[in-house]
Amino acid sequence: MAIREFSGLSPRVAKRRALQYWYTHREDLGLSLSEFFGRCRVRRSGAATHITFYTEAA
Repeated sequence: MAIREFSGLSPRVAKRRALQYWYTHREDLGLSLSEFFGRCRVRRSGAATHITFYTEAA
């Protein structure tokens, strides 16, 4: 299972980076936006926010 991580100093920045990735690769991924974010997990680490996308459903 491949993973992709998006991080930012705020949740907004991390989400924007994940959204940009989905928009750029949406045809290759074959996932709707809700399916994409359904495979993402969010965690906070200090001041940063990390969104991890799993290519296969958990």
